[in-house]
Amino acid sequence: MRRGVLGLDRVLVLLLGLVLVVLGVAAIGWQTGFLADVWPDVPDSVDVDSSRVTGSSSFVAIALAVGVVLVGLGLWWLLAHLPRRGVAPLRLPAGPLPGVLTVEPGPAVATAADVLSDDPRILSVRGAVLTERGRLVVRLRVTAYPDADLADVIGACHDVLADLARVLPEEQLTSRVEITVLRRAAARARVR
Repeated sequence: MRRGVLGLDRVLVLLLGLVLVVLGVAAIGWQTGFLADVWPDVPDSVDVDSSRVTGSSSFVAIALAVGVVLVGLGLWWLLAHLPRRGVAPLRLPAGPLPGVLTVEPGPAVATAADVLSDDPRILSVRGAVLTERGRLVVRLRVTAYPDADLADVIGACHDVLADLARVLPEEQLTSRVEITVLRRAAARARVR
């Protein structure tokens, strides 16, 4: 969740909580007679004639406008609280010059997946950067041919992840490689 949405949530929840507390104390004070001591002109009962409000010619337009605003706020609230699957840029270690250096992890992981897919033992690779339990995870999904030696495939994955660790700040990342082996040999592209 973004900081702006989180800050707005906290302010709105605080205000709503304060309003509910004040209304609750006023309702209890009204029933026990304490409110009459604090506010001498408090009415003994509330008699509201709602027909003056609902019978007005502008009531339908106002109710419709309030409904549209509330639906819009509700949709915005729900969309603002959807979890984001993307990962923010990673901060690189500070260098000799002042300033902040960042790197987008997505293109680096996509390039690592492309390099790994060039291996003749591997059919396809998909790479992604995810946030899992507060940690950034580089996930590579590798599909290998059935005749490939798994030790060689694992070694190729290790080499690509080592290269990726030189590009991305490795103290901020965890890697996970999921290897799937085809059941039957797929037709490989032949170069003549």
